[in-house]
Amino acid sequence: KHVFAYAVQTACDKNGWILSYSVHPGNNHDSRTFKSLYDKVKGIGIETLIADAGYKTPGIAKLLIDQGVKPLLPYKRPLTKEGFFKKYEYVYDEYYDCYICPNNQVLTYRTTNREGYREYKSCGSACASCAYLAKCTQSKDHVKTVMRHIWEPYMEMCEEIRQTLGMKELYSQRKETIERIFGSAKENHGFRYTQMFGKARMEMKVGLTFACMNLKKLARMKAKWGEAHFTNFILNAIWLIKENWLWDTKPKTSLSTVCAELLMSSAQTVDKFRGQVPRNFFAIEPEKSALTRL
Repeated sequence: KHVFAYAVQTACDKNGWILSYSVHPGNNHDSRTFKSLYDKVKGIGIETLIADAGYKTPGIAKLLIDQGVKPLLPYKRPLTKEGFFKKYEYVYDEYYDCYICPNNQVLTYRTTNREGYREYKSCGSACASCAYLAKCTQSKDHVKTVMRHIWEPYMEMCEEIRQTLGMKELYSQRKETIERIFGSAKENHGFRYTQMFGKARMEMKVGLTFACMNLKKLARMKAKWGEAHFTNFILNAIWLIKENWLWDTKPKTSLSTVCAELLMSSAQTVDKFRGQVPRNFFAIEPEKSALTRL
């Protein structure tokens, strides 16, 4: 599609608190924009990072494993045409650095292309009389090519992590955390379509909207615990965001400046109407709040 749109990459913790976000043009693939979001949250002590199949690339796997983070990525079905052998049916021999095809023929290493893939090719004369040729390749010279990325061992480590006991249940929490955030943002906060021109304005809208979502979550928790004055304080802050900044597209104020003004104004509002409120109220644990990271 050729449309005017932005994509919002979002990170949250296991309890559904939005930690950080990044805004990118809509035609950028998720794997290309992962680094900018990861750099914002890598300092909070991540043990296991759960992401969807769009982030399952050798580069991301290497980045996370080298930094001591367990990448939990889903199964990605082979992209082979129907009726042909899948890549996993060609066995890799690590000692001899070659592939063995289903007919026990050897595919030897030839070259490494610019994308970082090592190419293994078969012998065309041997494959010409093979009974499985129709299920193997359609090349005119009867040469089968199998490609293996130079960082493929990291992808194999990801598969080992995925098949570890308990990881399936852990991955299923995505639908209760980040997918729920996406659903609420699209259904209730207009994130289904791009509504503003310019990346800076979209970043401001996303940041303030996610701040409101975290505040709303906290207000419900406090109300459940019976702390009404905290709930009133949070609702005042949400009202202040909606009235002053959320739909204002005229000024080009930086996001950090807006949030600093938000914290000052909301504190003054509470001091005036609700009495003195502790100044460290917004200092929730950094790994559980987007407010300390805006």
